This record gives sequence, structure tokens and C-alpha cells, in this order.
Amino acid sequence: MTTVMELNARAVHAAMDVLARLASGHGLPFREVWNRALEVDPALKADWEEAFPDIATTARTKLRYESISLVKAGWLRKTERSWRLTGLGRQAFMAYAGDREALLNRANERYAYWSSERAGFNRATEVLESLLDANQWVAIADLAQAVSLEEEPLRAWLQSSRPPGWYLALGTDGEVPEQLGLTEGEYDEWRTLLEENRVYDAAASGAQAVRARLDRRVPDGEFQEMVLRESLAAGEGRLPRRAWLIRGTDARGANLIRSLWRDKQVCTLTADRLPVLRDGADVEEVRETVDTYYSDLSQTRRTETATAFHAFLSLMRDGDIIITTDGDQIYLGEVNGPAIQTVTGDGTVLQRPVEWSNLDSPYTMDDLPEALAGPLGNPNAGLLEVSEFTGDLEVFLDEDPGQIPTGSVADAELPDATQALADELTMPDTEWLQDCVELLRDRPQLILYGPPGTGKTFTALALARHLTGGRPANVRLVQFHPAYSYEDFFEGFRPRAVPLAAEDPKGTSGLADKGLSDTGSGIVFDLVPGPLKTLAEEADKNKGEIFVLVIDEINRGHLAKVFGELYFLLEYRKEFVHLLYGSDKGRRFQLPRNLVIIGTMNTTDRSIALMDAAMRRRFSFMELHPAKPPVDGVLAEWLKRKELAQDAAVLLHALNDRIEQARLDDRDFRVGPSYFMRSSVHTNPKGLERVWRHQILPLLTELHWGDDVDVEAEYGLDTLREETGAGLSAATSGAEAEGTAEAQGMSADGVPAAPGTAE
Repeated sequence: MTTVMELNARAVHAAMDVLARLASGHGLPFREVWNRALEVDPALKADWEEAFPDIATTARTKLRYESISLVKAGWLRKTERSWRLTGLGRQAFMAYAGDREALLNRANERYAYWSSERAGFNRATEVLESLLDANQWVAIADLAQAVSLEEEPLRAWLQSSRPPGWYLALGTDGEVPEQLGLTEGEYDEWRTLLEENRVYDAAASGAQAVRARLDRRVPDGEFQEMVLRESLAAGEGRLPRRAWLIRGTDARGANLIRSLWRDKQVCTLTADRLPVLRDGADVEEVRETVDTYYSDLSQTRRTETATAFHAFLSLMRDGDIIITTDGDQIYLGEVNGPAIQTVTGDGTVLQRPVEWSNLDSPYTMDDLPEALAGPLGNPNAGLLEVSEFTGDLEVFLDEDPGQIPTGSVADAELPDATQALADELTMPDTEWLQDCVELLRDRPQLILYGPPGTGKTFTALALARHLTGGRPANVRLVQFHPAYSYEDFFEGFRPRAVPLAAEDPKGTSGLADKGLSDTGSGIVFDLVPGPLKTLAEEADKNKGEIFVLVIDEINRGHLAKVFGELYFLLEYRKEFVHLLYGSDKGRRFQLPRNLVIIGTMNTTDRSIALMDAAMRRRFSFMELHPAKPPVDGVLAEWLKRKELAQDAAVLLHALNDRIEQARLDDRDFRVGPSYFMRSSVHTNPKGLERVWRHQILPLLTELHWGDDVDVEAEYGLDTLREETGAGLSAATSGAEAEGTAEAQGMSADGVPAAPGTAE
């Protein structure tokens, strides 16, 4: 089976092959890299689409994300929107020429190191930047030791990421490290930078020997102090970069990215009735202004308007990423100036300068992460913060992402069934369980159905634990019933008692005069997430893990009512919907593909409806029936493993044969083995009799309700023992034990007998 790793490795290798053929120091924009990579590996795109039709991310987009690992490994530089291999990248490409997966694995290892030691890399960046004004350099070994990093990964990372002052990290004697595999042109670049910083030692340098002046090296004592100072300064609270989705149209309905925003390199927000507000106005000031000048709008619309104005004026900062759409075309830019209030041909607007980056080569939704389709596909989202995608958008701006991009996380894959799982469920092999896994891979909804006692819930929970790698937090169990609703399952408003005083901060409510308690006297309604939404949100945050929702007795609920608009998402996991109560806040909701739903369904109880055709189409079904594998041999195998007599298995088989003869028209009226898979049933002298009398016979009484059948005579334990000969000696021993107990004034359970029963 083709894996994501294999195809990613092919894409990375083809891209590096393209770049390795260029003259040293030369690069290509990503679009050209991708086109040439398809010439190197023509089947790559088609193989990806054939192998992973359900993964929304394309091979082209995956290559963008894999390039992050190449950058962290020090193999790839992205400058001026072009990709180029470093000297280390060329060395790696040659070293792993015959093993594409090993090449990508090595890059991923370097990325993992950077990710785990990110704080150290950030400290190194701060230190190097401070050297620019001091006109000094530092030994790379000293820098690595001071920030607790390994020297080689730090040296490689500086070549690709190139933070300010990167070239001031040198060898112990001030030399440019030979290990970097630089070309003559790259040595010249390094020489020029050292000259500009006034630390270049011309006398000690040559064509491929570039050195810095030894007297400009930071002294050891001063360097340690510098590292401490910069670490403290960096910890003072650098605000994270944000990302914003914004849209605008002119008076004729034409998208502003085609005209004003493109021509003037700006983005705007309509503010036709807004008086002058200062840049940085606080939220209360903005709300009061909107309430005054937009009083004709509904409360909801006024809140949305005030939120947008406040975000534009006070939350946006220089460097924030702007994203806008025009049909299926997507444009990215960067804020580079303060907000002003001005007048355009369409009236008064709030305006910020933006440096648009891809006006001539817009992206499409196929290029960007799938999750972004939610907010981008909502035409009503005017100004919306999408900072959770900042790292992804930085990748598409060919920048080193400051946070882990959502699209770089490998999609979780369902593990194959194991013999250990089969043993836990007393199954002879993994065949049936593997069928369950394969069905879930094709469609992540499965129902285990069958008569009572066949272990449906037990199997569902065991399968859930296996699929989630034994993570208890990734499994949730709910049970449907006739009163269960959408509000219980997904989200709904729930009342909460609050003190009336909390609603009256000025103390004018006169609680004492009214004789009311000051606690729990008021009611507010909170929008509370249910088990499905809670688990879906966790699955969305952790795409590399599997989450499982087990729905016991799924057909006891009114499914169309319980699932609501989510009915659609069960079949179309790639799509988004607006939620009933608007909690998606314009982003829209998607049911993550790493969220698996396993339901159980009792097929015997005719008081509940079976599934309608629409819901059946959204689930796969696996039967657990007493007369079919893997259930038919479970009890016998369980007794064998417990070193117990096979009597119960023989009796159960005889019982189901009798039921089959009595009700040939309905195969669901069978008894499952779970009733007998408890040690107490076999170790207690009267255990089997109790189960038979108080659980099995009442079940069969319902089967023959109104049939005028003597259930005790037809299906009683004594009757079946006489028929099969199973357990007769045990029954006799049990009777003797009972008689002895009664003679001593005790019940067969060892409990004192009722007064007057002992003789």
C-alpha cells in the first residue's frame, strides 16, 4: 500500500533534484519548482490522487509543508520568493541520492529537533541580532553551548533561516566553517557582510578562506552576560503575529482587490457613519460609538460591527497577515502601517496600508490548508481573525513559520487490528476486526449490531481503545435514548443560576427589601458544548491522533433530530456547515476525519425503530450474531482459557437451537454468550441457575409473549441438561450444597436463611 511518506519523499526528492541542477546560488519560485518536479517525476500527481482521494491536501501543497523540514535542516533557503539549495542541501541530496525516504526522514529529524529546542534557537537569534550594533562576532560553539543547543544543527539552521546577524557566528578562530560546503559566490557574500559589519580580516582571508578579526570576538565573560540580557529581553512579552480575513466591495459590488486595494496597496473597512476614532481605541469606546451612530441595526449586527471596527483599529499590528478572496482566487499581504480614517469614492472608510504579495499569482483553495475553507468559504465573513492559521500562511508567503502550521501535521491513520486485540475479545484471529478497521478507513462511521449478549458495547470500547492507541481522553461513550436531543449531543443552551447581585453591580436591586436570597436567584443561559462537539474540537486540534465516539444503543434516539445539520457531515467529511446556534462565529464547522464514530444497535427490541435509509447510507455495519463467527465460538474459547468446563457453551448452543426451531421467521431472537462470561457464573454453585432463571428465561418470555408456551418447560436449565447431558453432575453437587446450607440455617450464597426455613 502506498503511504503518504513515500509520495512526500518522492515530491521532496524531485524538488531537490530540480534545484540541485541550477547554478550555485540560483533559485526558482515555488510554482516553477513544482512544474519542473513533475517533469522529473511525471506520475507523482496522479499517484497521489489515486492513493489518497479522500485527503483534501494536494501533493503540491504537501510539498510546501515538507519544505519546512528542509529549511530547519539547513538545506533550503527561501528568499525573495525563490527556493534555492544551500551547500548543505546539495551535500544531503548527493548523500541520500539512492534513498528518497531516508532523505526526508533525516530532514524530519532535524525539524523535530528544532521543534523541541525552539526556545534555544530563539535565544540564539536574539543574541546574534544584538551583535550587529556591537560590531562583534561569536564562535558558533560558544553560542550553541550558551543556548543549550547542539553545534551542528544550529550551524546548519543559520544557513537556511538566516536571522539578522547570522553571519556573525563563526569558527573558533573567526573562520567561515568549511563544513558548510559553500561556493565561491557564497564566500564572497559572507565576506561582504563581514566587511559591512567592520569585523572582516582581509589579511587572514583568501578566495575560499574568509575570516573575522580576532579582536572583534565577544569576550567569554561579556558573552555570557549578553546571553542572559537578551534572554530576559526576549521574555518581556513579544506579541504573537496575527492573521485576518477581510473582504470588501465597492458601490457596484465589485471586489476591491481588483481596484482600490490593488492600486493603493491598502485594505479598507466601510465606516460611513463612524465619527473619527483614534488608532488603538479601546473596545468600550468603540461599542458606545457604534450603539450611538448605528442604532438602527439589531443588537447582533451592532456587536459584529463594533467587533470589526475594534479589530481593525486596535488589534491589527504591523506585520500581521491579511488574506482576502475574489471568487476562488486568494490573495495574501502584510500590514505595514497604522489605521487612518479617510474618504474614497465609495464613502468614508478605515484604511491600513498592506503590502500584497501575490497579486499576479493568486492561490486557490486547493493550495491552502483544508481547514481554511471554513472561514474563506463563508461569504458573510467581513473581518474575521484567523490567527490559528498564521503558521500556514507564513509558509505560503515563503517565510519561516513562527508557529507550527496546521497543515504540516501528518494525518492520523487507523492502525491495523492486532492479535492482542483479538485475544482481549476472545476471538481466534484478527480477520473480523481487520474488516472493521478497513470499513472505518473507507468511511469513519461503523455500527455493531446484533441480539443482546453478543458483546457489542464491549467490542466497540475495546476497538476504540485500540484505534486511539490506548489514550483514554480520546474515547467518549454516550448512550442514546428517546429523549436525547441535538442540544444534549452537540450543543445547546443550558440554564445556570447566578446571584442577582452579580446582575446589579450598583447595589440598587434591593434584595434585602424584597426578602430574596443573594445566591442563585437569577438565571442565565450558556451555550454548552455536548460530547460530539467537545471531541470534534479536540480532534481538530490534534490531527495526528485518532478520536472515537462510541454511541451505545444508537437506534434508541431520534437520529435526524439528534444529528441535525451534522447529518450531512457524516457523509461529506470534507465539507463545512453553519451551526444552528452560530457558535462557529463565521468559521463554519467541519467534522474532522480523525474522529471515528462507532455505534451499537440492538436488533431484537421491536419497541425501537431501526435506522432509516439515509442514516444507513452513512454507516457501515458489522454483525455480532450468536450463530456466526466471531461470536459463535467465543464462549467455548473463553471457558477453555479460564480452564472451566464446557457445559455452559453446550447448553447455550442447545438453547439457541430450540429458539431457532420455535421462531424460524426471526433469526435475531438468539441469546449471546456475554451472559455466561463472568467467573461468578461458574464458580458459584448456583451461578448458572441464577443467570438462567433471572436473565435468560425473562428474555424468552418476551419472545413467546401471547404464544401460550411454557417457557420453563421448553427452555429451562433442567430440560436442556437432560437433553444434552451437560452439567448434570454439577447440578447434583449444587443441590447437595444447597441442602447442606439449608440444614445449617444458611442460603446457598452463604447468607443466613430466612426465619423458619431451616429444619
